[in-house]
Amino acid sequence: MSSSENITHLLTVVQANKLAPQIIQLLLKPEHPIKYTSGDYIMLGFDTSDLKPFSIADAPRDDGLIECHIRKQDSNEWMEKLFATTAGDQLVMQGPKSQMSLQPAHEAVIFVAGGTGFAPMRALLNESLRQNISVPMTFYWGARSPEDLYMHDTMIDLAQKHGHIEYIPVISEDFTNWQGETGLVHNAVLKNHPNLEKTTLYMCGPWPMIQTAKDEFIDAGLQKDKLIY
Repeated sequence: MSSSENITHLLTVVQANKLAPQIIQLLLKPEHPIKYTSGDYIMLGFDTSDLKPFSIADAPRDDGLIECHIRKQDSNEWMEKLFATTAGDQLVMQGPKSQMSLQPAHEAVIFVAGGTGFAPMRALLNESLRQNISVPMTFYWGARSPEDLYMHDTMIDLAQKHGHIEYIPVISEDFTNWQGETGLVHNAVLKNHPNLEKTTLYMCGPWPMIQTAKDEFIDAGLQKDKLIY
């Protein structure tokens, strides 16, 4: 671990947007420009004694802002305070720290996101566009209810603009007004891609989902070194 990962940076909240009832998007401006790689995460908080990890939700931006998508946890004072932040408030961060990064792509790519695991998957997808990678890409996003797909329209637009990207949202619990795929997101992947031999797969989401999906994807022929999570 490099010492630069532990330097504390001051951040100013530029925007705090409610994307869904339990999810906010924070756009944060560092006091000095910070370099990061798509797939990195930061340790974020109000002081260095209590920092929590959040993935950066976009490829490096021209405006230098850092974007995070954060789900509220019930009866958590720290989270209540974070959700109450508004433009102009200050936070501190350590990092960026590496979590996963986009590999050179010569074959089909699948992204599998569960909930706010969408954030680093979106960062990697946007990075692939920055690098003009044009292999077929399928982006699966699993959520409990349609309202939890907090950037659904953005993803539809992205897939319409780029012919090599397919977006498949999957709902597991609340199917009200939902016409699309249902069930667990990794099952939808396996239904559409029963053979994963010639695939690179990136995944982020709740740990139980990762554990189950990882084994089933490998059983479907995915090589371990082509599974990035």
